[in-house]
Amino acid sequence: MYQPTEIEKDNCLRIVKDILQINDNSICEKYVDEIFRTTYAIGGDYHEKTLRSIAEVLLKDVDIF
Repeated sequence: MYQPTEIEKDNCLRIVKDILQINDNSICEKYVDEIFRTTYAIGGDYHEKTLRSIAEVLLKDVDIF
């Protein structure tokens, strides 16, 4: 599996925080991993637009509280 760069991880973490509207890295990091696994599985690139699109789909029903 592809190992994302630190910049890609940081971008994805920022996207997850933005979508979930929280600032807790420990909660967001598990979603970051899932987003990268999904992106890899579909053969997507790791640019911000792609990561945001996948994150929006995966996180649409997440209830963190």
